[in-house]
Amino acid sequence: MGTSSDARYTTAANIDRMMERLGIDVGCSVAPRFGLLISCTQRNCVSCTARKTCTQWLAKNPDASFGPPKFCPNFDLLCELFYDSAAGPHTHSVP
Repeated sequence: MGTSSDARYTTAANIDRMMERLGIDVGCSVAPRFGLLISCTQRNCVSCTARKTCTQWLAKNPDASFGPPKFCPNFDLLCELFYDSAAGPHTHSVP
């Protein structure tokens, strides 16, 4: 029998894994703006109805360099983190 704390643990693990897969530096959460975004992604993830889809996506997509999946309720927030050079993957050189 699952509890709401079990769901929180599972979804928190999923959002952490998704951010890791996307190359988002969760260490940037010490900056207030990024901390708020990451906190919002975790909160959204707890009430997500796409847990099964998310778990399957994480299992099947080792390369997520193209960005977050469209099914994710955190798509906009993850895009903001993914495309911000201070938080997202550093795929381009700084002049």
